[in-house]
Amino acid sequence: IMRVLVVEDEVMLAEQVKNQLEQQQFSVDLAHDGSDGLFKLTEYPYDLAIIDLGLPKLDGLSLIRKARQQEVKTPIIVLTAR
Repeated sequence: IMRVLVVEDEVMLAEQVKNQLEQQQFSVDLAHDGSDGLFKLTEYPYDLAIIDLGLPKLDGLSLIRKARQQEVKTPIIVLTAR
């Protein structure tokens, strides 16, 4: 089972993405702000992270930068409406 982290501040959208991934047999964790997302990404092993750019507390690009500085190698997909 692949483990995925979804970092999205819009709760309904995050839940929809989570439900769709779980239907495909993924294990999904959610974070609703950049700080929580960075914590989870650096503390737990994930096979993939899906990260929104417009996040509270820590924006998506800063989250990704900080994770890479901490040598997190998890593949990341950027999810954004921009």
